[in-house]
Amino acid sequence: RTESSSLVYHADEVRDLFAAARAIADPSDGFALVTTLRSPLFGCGDDDLWTWKRAHGSFNLMAPAPEGQEAHPVGVAISYLRRLHRDSRWMTPSEILGRLAVDRRMFEVGVLGPRARDSWRRLRFVIDQARAWSEVEHGGLRSYLAWAGAQSAEGSRVAESVLPESDADSVRIMTVHAAKGLEFPMVVLSGMTAAPMHGKGVRLFWPAGGYSVSLSKDLQTGDFQDQLPLDEQMSSFERLRLMYVASTRARDHLVVSMHRSGPRDTNARRLGDVHAETAAGAVPLPAGETGSGPTPLSSAVTPPPDFDTWLAGVQGSAEASRAHPAFSASGLEGTDPDAEWSPPDVTVAARPGADAEVATEVTPADEALASGAAKGGRDVELPAWSKGRYGSAIGRAVHGVLQVVDLSTGDGLEDAVAAQSVAEGVVEFASLITALVRSALDSDVVRRAAAREHWRESYVGMVQDDGTVLEGFVDLIYREDDGSLVIVDYKTDDAPDAALPARVAYYSPQLKAYQLIVEQAVGGPAAAPMLVFARETSARTQEVSSRQR
Repeated sequence: RTESSSLVYHADEVRDLFAAARAIADPSDGFALVTTLRSPLFGCGDDDLWTWKRAHGSFNLMAPAPEGQEAHPVGVAISYLRRLHRDSRWMTPSEILGRLAVDRRMFEVGVLGPRARDSWRRLRFVIDQARAWSEVEHGGLRSYLAWAGAQSAEGSRVAESVLPESDADSVRIMTVHAAKGLEFPMVVLSGMTAAPMHGKGVRLFWPAGGYSVSLSKDLQTGDFQDQLPLDEQMSSFERLRLMYVASTRARDHLVVSMHRSGPRDTNARRLGDVHAETAAGAVPLPAGETGSGPTPLSSAVTPPPDFDTWLAGVQGSAEASRAHPAFSASGLEGTDPDAEWSPPDVTVAARPGADAEVATEVTPADEALASGAAKGGRDVELPAWSKGRYGSAIGRAVHGVLQVVDLSTGDGLEDAVAAQSVAEGVVEFASLITALVRSALDSDVVRRAAAREHWRESYVGMVQDDGTVLEGFVDLIYREDDGSLVIVDYKTDDAPDAALPARVAYYSPQLKAYQLIVEQAVGGPAAAPMLVFARETSARTQEVSSRQR
């Protein structure tokens, strides 16, 4: 699975899409047009191209079809591309790519391949990238194609984002730049036998106090050749740094091809030269130790294990790697009201420790309101790491402020809101975040916690019966007057009061998991967890009843 953004642009379906875009951008580009016609977008075979040319048809997008050839496969394809070329002057590049993908059934064709999801993922990524480019550059199709070509050019310094899908067993292929900061159990370095690409075309150096430029082999500034050795030396050092980065991505196994031939300066030859220095068998002794001489390297080779034993070990490791060693309590949320809704037993507490319980009766109208206005299911159009409809970013900002602000006085609220708004990219919602935080601070539960011993953003975890770890972070824990611990969790769901019982049932497994972990940690019972729903006006506090265990 190719995961680097620059490698995506080398995929077959993306190349076919860009060939069609180039034919639309430049009607005189006969090569792009023929490439597009022979691609799965139009499916014209060589026989179709031959009969079209024999009928005096032209591979110019603006040329009319020969008489009687309008229904020819090539004529139909060129007619479609001509219409899209005329419409393209009012369309953004992302709209053109999206229209090509939909009209030519590229997503449906991807089903025929061995990895349909990968094909869909790459097409969506390229179209989304084109949309983001248009929002910044506001350029036309030709400018976009020039930018897209730079994304896959060798040696380009593009943003190497790793695409966020990793739920399938596969070999992950990425560039060294994309692998920075990541680690993997096994790493295979490819391209070790490739010779470095020396710069061609226009080259520009920036030595101290000026610049040196080469426009061609015969047109360059006088000091360009003087600066060239220094640039080549810097490029050599950069290759060494990249090879070091690539080699240190492996946790357990690193596989490197040492094959090399000829005098070419390749990474494999560099490693071979280093090995040759110690191939005679010399490993120097550590400083301070004495001996008769260097210790020879052992030339003995361990025989491979029995194949069945090896295969059983590989399969056992694969099965073990699929098991999740830890689970988050926040992932134990119940069934979403949008999918299935039932009125739970809920205790609405005006203050912690209240004896009176208020039975919440939910009518069919309330049920519809709860299902339609609650936070609802995951938005599949959002990135995989984001959840919620409006605003996991706003919710994170509210939680971040409540971690640092003074719970008693609210001191530092403005500065904390400003910092968290910038961090989450929701500066325009600073007033909303402020209102939500103030409503939480004004709730009876938080006021009671502020006046007592309390802990914020506490990590809790326990080992379950199956050996896995159940863990999470509790927003607020405080000690009641009777010594019991009260767990408080903040929520920013944009739901009406009628929907709150459903939301309590939804979050109940998460809160009960926190309670179980805390009880095991302290060796005694903890009070019923409390949910604080922050609002723009006043917060609502709800206790998770024991009947919801």
